[in-house]
Amino acid sequence: MKSRDISVLLKIGDLAKKVSCSVLTIRYYEKEGLIPPPSRTQGNYRLYSEDYIDRLRFILNCRTLNMTLSEIRQLFTYKDTPNKNCSDVNFLIDSHIKIVEDNIKNQQQLIQQLLEIRKTCDGLCTVDNCGVLKKLA
Repeated sequence: MKSRDISVLLKIGDLAKKVSCSVLTIRYYEKEGLIPPPSRTQGNYRLYSEDYIDRLRFILNCRTLNMTLSEIRQLFTYKDTPNKNCSDVNFLIDSHIKIVEDNIKNQQQLIQQLLEIRKTCDGLCTVDNCGVLKKLA
């Protein structure tokens, strides 16, 4: 990762504030290899260049779209080859859309199952006669 301005170095807490995430999240992404290890002070404190801000924002944007760490790693692989055709990026996004669609279908089926279970009790009986509890058993 090439630094924009090597003189501007941030401690992990400052970086966390700039990208609106927790220090633990930054450490986790470092451990998972999504961000490279930062330089360290003599006291072993992490120091981050401003390039980390863009990288973390990219990761956080992907996570808000429910992308997996594996998908994000793949997107970084594509970003690292800027002259390559972007069809692979589109394929990854299309695949992710299919996963999201499947998840929505599964959630809709779950709602229907829960609604059917809910119909088994009018809420006027005692717990020992509750249709919901009987259905779940």
